[in-house]
Amino acid sequence: MAAPALPPTVRIVSGEIQSATATHRFIVPSTGLSAWPPFEQIGETVVSRTRRFPPHAHERQEVLTYVSEGTAEYRVGDRPAETVAPGSAILLSTTERVTHAISPLPGPSVRWFTLVTSLVARIPETRLQTSHRPKTPSYEDTALVRDLLGFSVGMRSAGAVECREVTFVRRSTSFQGVGHDRRAVVYALDGSGTVEGHGLQAGEGALVADTSGIAIGGTPGFRVITATAPLAVPER
Repeated sequence: MAAPALPPTVRIVSGEIQSATATHRFIVPSTGLSAWPPFEQIGETVVSRTRRFPPHAHERQEVLTYVSEGTAEYRVGDRPAETVAPGSAILLSTTERVTHAISPLPGPSVRWFTLVTSLVARIPETRLQTSHRPKTPSYEDTALVRDLLGFSVGMRSAGAVECREVTFVRRSTSFQGVGHDRRAVVYALDGSGTVEGHGLQAGEGALVADTSGIAIGGTPGFRVITATAPLAVPER
């Protein structure tokens, strides 16, 4: 007789606000949690024309930037800037040290979600992939689901990271696949709901492991980003 499946491990982490320059809310890194491999940074940033986010560097990392509010210019190194707006997703993959920056354009504050993962796989050069026309969301389990990273949107992660936005339009439960060889994060952008029965509020995240899938419960207005990544990616 097969042993019963063990429940997934779920850790709810509240976002910690940092406001030296721009306003950041990170669940990783945070107090007592410097990283959660392969995830190195998870959270949100809000900037305005008076509170800017200075250029900063990344090395041997993949950086997903998903804009939820406002318009800005996004620049990597000395490459031409691109205009980003709500729904824009940008994936920066690099094994060398490069800088990037987001500069707000006139108008409301700019808000974006950031997901940074360590990059083990070797890539020959810095890659920048952008999507300014997000895929039309589809209904899954009565929630609206939009793929941000993966085969269906043509934005492929060198580290095999997959990412989706899930928006609840009525009280329901959405089941999202993970895999026992992967870790998952669920970050709440707006509203409140549950992950495997654990309460989750906007600005909080659930770190999930040891499971084939997770149940996310929500009511109208609950919007989350889900991301999964393998525990290890062989070097190539």
